Amino acid sequence: MKHAAKSLLAGVLTFGIILPSVSYATNGMFLIGYGTKSRGMGGIGIATAQDAIGGAVNPASIGFVKDRVDVGADFFVPSAKARLGEGNDELIYKSSANRFLMPAMGGTYKFNRKISVGFSAIPAGGGGSRYNMNLYNNVTGSNVNDTLGVNLMIMQMNPTASYRLNKQNRIGASLVMSIQTFRAFGLDYFSTFTSIFNDTGQFPENLTNRGNDWAYGAGVRLGWMGRFFKERLSLGATYTSRVYMTKFDKYKDLFAEQGSLDTPENFGAGFAFKVTPKLLIGADVTHTLYSNVRSIGNASATTTGNGFPDSPEENSLGADGGLGFGWDDQTVFKVGVAYDYNPKWTFRTGWNYGKSPIDEKNGEVLFNIIAPAVTQNHLTLGSTYTPNKKMEWSFSYVHAFKYEQEGPTLIGDTGKIQMYQDSVGVSFGFKL
Repeated sequence: MKHAAKSLLAGVLTFGIILPSVSYATNGMFLIGYGTKSRGMGGIGIATAQDAIGGAVNPASIGFVKDRVDVGADFFVPSAKARLGEGNDELIYKSSANRFLMPAMGGTYKFNRKISVGFSAIPAGGGGSRYNMNLYNNVTGSNVNDTLGVNLMIMQMNPTASYRLNKQNRIGASLVMSIQTFRAFGLDYFSTFTSIFNDTGQFPENLTNRGNDWAYGAGVRLGWMGRFFKERLSLGATYTSRVYMTKFDKYKDLFAEQGSLDTPENFGAGFAFKVTPKLLIGADVTHTLYSNVRSIGNASATTTGNGFPDSPEENSLGADGGLGFGWDDQTVFKVGVAYDYNPKWTFRTGWNYGKSPIDEKNGEVLFNIIAPAVTQNHLTLGSTYTPNKKMEWSFSYVHAFKYEQEGPTLIGDTGKIQMYQDSVGVSFGFKL
């Protein structure tokens, strides 16, 4: 049995490294939760131990999970729309980037009485847009590049260990190994906003239309989880450091600090309570520090006419203080319920809310047309079917309700970005 467990974990590790995953974010640049069971309960996972993928949320949780392997995927369908101008001059375009597949997998193995080890591979976040008509160039009268958009994918592989402090408490840690891929097209309008143009008057070579570029990096995730009152109450807390990435050299004239796009740090806390032996309720609160990553948190082009918050020398695209997306830090609230209907079926539902990080009042709509992460409220449903003691099938559905943000822009009188999303997930769990 131990040999089989090790072989299965090795297979999950290999599969996670070689499989590219495409994702689209719903809480800012992150998914609402990792794993089908978590996503069916509003994304909660800090104080629940439901499967092996949960180690990607709280590494301590795998200490409460029996040996198992989980493999699943979500089919994600976002709908994004952007508008520039007003009245008869209003231009409305819908993004055609609207189908994404998001695989995830994980495994856990009890090494001895005190230590459990595991691995998870998840699509941590990202996003994309593709407008078949270039909004920026249409407004300015240019015909350069008919298409406009970006694509960012963030994949994370997490070798994890959990240590038993005593009967009630576990602590855990993960090494977060991350791969990012990015491409942009149709951003020629912003050539005059770049550092190289403002320094030399030359147009940039590494702003847009350079194809896919890759970045690699690492961080750490720490967690604690405890069970109390005859295991009816569970509490948990997590912290994930900033994931420091190599730079996107092909887009060093786009991102601040010559192509830097680190994944921001975040932290959170949660609880879960068994109201009855069959009914579980839980909630998580998380906070992400987007403002600490310059390419994400720095202000974008202003509406004052010069395009720069302070000066071209300091705030040009690609400079150390370069223009960003102007995102605020984001706090997300998650609640979920699970009900064991009978030994074979468990049903779940949940709600997830995170205020959009885009600051529309300061004119941040312009840049965020290509990254319209505006959805705020999410309704989730889920279930698990257990045909026998070894196997289970889980299902989830997530709907992000339509939300629109509007604000002034540097070009056109006003700008609007709108999005709603749907995703369906399925996973298979095998208990060793």
